[in-house]
Amino acid sequence: MAHALVVDSDDPSTKSSSNSQAFKRLQFVYLIGYVLASAGDHLQGPYRYALYESYDRQRSTIQRLYLVAGLSTLFLGTIVSSLADKYGRRSACIQCGLVYILTCATLNINILWILYLGSISRGIAHSLFNTNFEAWLIQDHHNNGLSTDSLKQILRDASVLSSIAAIAVGFISQFSVQLLGYVAPVDIAIGVYAIMIVFITTQWTENYGDKEASAAASFINAVQALRDDPRIVLIGSITALFDATLYIFVIEWTPALENAKMWIVSEPLPLGIIFSCYMLFMMIGSFAFKPLSKRFRVQSYMLVIILLTGVALAMPAIFPNVQPVVLVSFFVYEFCVGVYQPSISLLRSQYLPDSTRGTLMNYFNIPRFALFFGVTFWQFPLTVIFAYCSAMLLVAFVCLLILRNMKAPEEHIVSTENVVLLSQTTLEASDGIDNKSTSINTNNEQ
Repeated sequence: MAHALVVDSDDPSTKSSSNSQAFKRLQFVYLIGYVLASAGDHLQGPYRYALYESYDRQRSTIQRLYLVAGLSTLFLGTIVSSLADKYGRRSACIQCGLVYILTCATLNINILWILYLGSISRGIAHSLFNTNFEAWLIQDHHNNGLSTDSLKQILRDASVLSSIAAIAVGFISQFSVQLLGYVAPVDIAIGVYAIMIVFITTQWTENYGDKEASAAASFINAVQALRDDPRIVLIGSITALFDATLYIFVIEWTPALENAKMWIVSEPLPLGIIFSCYMLFMMIGSFAFKPLSKRFRVQSYMLVIILLTGVALAMPAIFPNVQPVVLVSFFVYEFCVGVYQPSISLLRSQYLPDSTRGTLMNYFNIPRFALFFGVTFWQFPLTVIFAYCSAMLLVAFVCLLILRNMKAPEEHIVSTENVVLLSQTTLEASDGIDNKSTSINTNNEQ
């Protein structure tokens, strides 16, 4: 298994890496591409459920549309996204934009089979978005030899800027719906994805996992990595359990608020404004990530975050009729998501091998979908659904506790002394001194 390169935080080279040209360029091109993709994704979020309802679709039909998207992510998305390790992650990110454009186009047509087609394409695009943007960033970061601190900064910046974009998107969605109807935000998303495709095509370089390996070998190598390293299994379990609550939350937050009839905040609910508030709390969580990751191990502070997330999602099960309690619990949940997303990306960068990163991340979709399927297919009451989410987070807490007590990945520390010695040797070589004599002199000095 490949191990992450960790550079001593006291090393001057580490401190200057955040100012290097390679870092600045990677930070710029990734953040622009990622934020555009995230904005397009968020534009589809606040009013998708309401759009289906405006088409006179029943809750059972709407849940099946979400279920089809999940099935598509599991089967078609896993295959398509995993091929990016061999055929290129930049290409996969461009394909993500194209497939999302198809998805948004189908939402303009109130024909059931076309809506199901849109759900299938959304599942594929969602898988491409969730795996290959992160995989491209981490591979390019490794290719440039940048420090772990610089990766933390980019992950934090991506989460913060994504939240800012989502806040703006919530207001745009609200006002565009009032002017043009529920379909307006998804039509705006088409234009955003078009800009994203042009930017990524012209500004990103291609990178791969194991380009020489066959597609079948990538799948086999990923399975072998799971068999050989239980820490990867634990990372996958935590990812699947937490992400399953995210998928369930996306479906159920609107009906949960609508069904809470005590102390009503507003009638009708301003879903776009509420979505922007969610994103505000997510952004606050993203800001908390960097100081937390500097002071504590991710495996330590995430134990508290996962417990807090479980308590937040237990509130709609305990007080399902009190709208302010449900709403505040959702705000707390979004704060925890803001901390979780860059944190789990950092953990995956440490434990997952570069050669099969995309394939492994798609394998994690299998248990996540199984957990999501059980709730969606059987149409449990909302109180049961949120209690189920809270229980899943308790299991994720146990998995993280086990991971915390296991040996961390091997760390290759680059000391200040070694950096200075390397610089001196390079300078001497450039002055034409014989390499062999330099080696003898160095040994004599030692």
